[in-house]
Amino acid sequence: MYVCICNSLTDRQVRSALASGARNTRQVYGHFGCSCVCGKCMPMIRSLISEHESTARDDPFPLAAE
Repeated sequence: MYVCICNSLTDRQVRSALASGARNTRQVYGHFGCSCVCGKCMPMIRSLISEHESTARDDPFPLAAE
């Protein structure tokens, strides 16, 4: 699903950026060499960040699943 229409970013791409170490919206955009344009995607990206952080907290061995 597209999260950011302005930059053509999907939820999978955002999750990939988070898995690669991005921890906030600026780092997510930076991972792809772009920046926020209209801001309508910010709530969704923040939600994906929260989801990622809560999953990381719940999994004591995050690398074991790879």
